[in-house]
Amino acid sequence: AVIIISTYILALVPALFLLSNQFHRKIPKPVVSLYAIGFVLSALGFEIWWTFGLVPPGQGVDYRRCPQDLNCIQNRLLPQEINWIINSLFDTGIVCMAGVWSVLKVWDQDVLVKWHWKVFFFYLVLFVGQNLIVELLISRQISGEEEDELFISWAPLSPIGPGWNPSFRVFGGARISLQNQLPWTLMTPIFYGCCIIVYRRDSEKQQNLADIDKLLKQTQQHTSYERFIMTWLKGDFHIYTTTDAKS
Repeated sequence: AVIIISTYILALVPALFLLSNQFHRKIPKPVVSLYAIGFVLSALGFEIWWTFGLVPPGQGVDYRRCPQDLNCIQNRLLPQEINWIINSLFDTGIVCMAGVWSVLKVWDQDVLVKWHWKVFFFYLVLFVGQNLIVELLISRQISGEEEDELFISWAPLSPIGPGWNPSFRVFGGARISLQNQLPWTLMTPIFYGCCIIVYRRDSEKQQNLADIDKLLKQTQQHTSYERFIMTWLKGDFHIYTTTDAKS
């Protein structure tokens, strides 16, 4: 129950923070775009598939969580119908956004405009590392005999399925499996690639706006029609109106 409640908090707090600040436009547009991209990648890449056990012999999360009692407290607190949403919000808000924030704190924005291997390995350690911790925490709550009879579904970001799933036991009897680790391993280059696309487009847009600003400073040397065209390109019609009113 503690893990379920913690998941709710960690999933919803970043989402609410993003929404509240987005209304006041305090969150940069690239961050908002990457939040949406991270949610879609997590949901469609593996969370929906694992939650409902879409591909046999994969089992739904309700059964995997409580194979002896489907009406257990965990299933009542986090029903299968919303499990994939909460998990995807957690993946996005805590993992993906933490990665973007950390990269921007350690390096400048240039490392998100073109590929840098140091950033790739930073994302890889963060993504896979947090997933290892999550798997260990969940695995410790299930007995070894029960765990051997539980299977998660094939998913686009976990393409090997449960048929061939190498695993090994670590401290406390917890199990680490390849199938559980594949999604975040594959998410690393995909999400970093999305970061590059989003931030490169934003950088190009900012450069274009800077070029237009330079032209706008020369409006006194242009005709009224030329000033209108330049302000229209930037989208600041009020500049044209104010300038013409004065002239």
